[in-house]
Amino acid sequence: MDPSILVRIDRAIADNLNDIERSFGSQAGIVQDFIIFISKKLKVDLFGYTRFTLKEFCQATGRRRQELALIRPEFSSGNKKPPEIQGYAFNTVMDYALYSMMEKNIIFSSRYEIKGNGDVIHMHSFPILKNLKLNFNKKVNEEKVYDVRLSNELLTGFLYRYYTVNAESYKLVGKGRGGDGRKRLLVYLCKLNHVLVSINNTNTTTVPVDRLCQFAGIDDPKPSHKKQNLSRVLELIKTEGEFDFHYNYLNISGREGYFVNLVFPTSLTKPILQREHVFYCRLLEGLKSVFDSKRNLELLEADKDPFQ
Repeated sequence: MDPSILVRIDRAIADNLNDIERSFGSQAGIVQDFIIFISKKLKVDLFGYTRFTLKEFCQATGRRRQELALIRPEFSSGNKKPPEIQGYAFNTVMDYALYSMMEKNIIFSSRYEIKGNGDVIHMHSFPILKNLKLNFNKKVNEEKVYDVRLSNELLTGFLYRYYTVNAESYKLVGKGRGGDGRKRLLVYLCKLNHVLVSINNTNTTTVPVDRLCQFAGIDDPKPSHKKQNLSRVLELIKTEGEFDFHYNYLNISGREGYFVNLVFPTSLTKPILQREHVFYCRLLEGLKSVFDSKRNLELLEADKDPFQ
């Protein structure tokens, strides 16, 4: 597997995907896409503001530019006034989603525990952005350029607590109706693969059908229909999404319902994960050490996070 298509998603987010929808409602799909997209950008753009265009975002996530550039119905109808920053109204689908990520956190439905430096940290919410700027000239119809500054939590997760997600497959499975559900399911499959490789050193696991259906947004009451629709989604992830895995159904005696046996290929290996992890940790720790030895405190005191 080409390591360049792997992106890192913070475990706190990947383990609580349903809380994105609960916190952001109809914007949840865009919020999840943004987290995957910006995590890929972080691999080559670690410092300061991360810059991108709407075209870049759509190319990386499979979304349609026309839909994200539309003014949201509540703003176009006049029922609600869009938020403004320095005279610019954040009224399009994409602009308002970015503004919402700066204004709101992902609120976890239950306390989430993570380990950091030997300590257990309890997280109740997760911020995504801490600043947002727009750069473009309205008079010459210049393409809009977004500058975002990511939360410290997102940056820490990128370095130290993460699962890897196949960014190319993520983009491919999102195209067409039901794309958000397929993307959530793909993130879950990637998470399973990462855990199996990095911790259990195996490539096989068994999970309940209902769990996979929950991520995919399949809520058919009839078990046979549920299984049929899940198979359709899994096949699409394999073929259209080019995500290599195998599955078969099990009906385990003494336990209710179907189970799915998942087998992942060995292209994602522990050495690949370890090499990349060591590279970024050493890079950032080395740069931080140089920065601390040379920085001018008087010039940087206005910035709360001068190293970033």
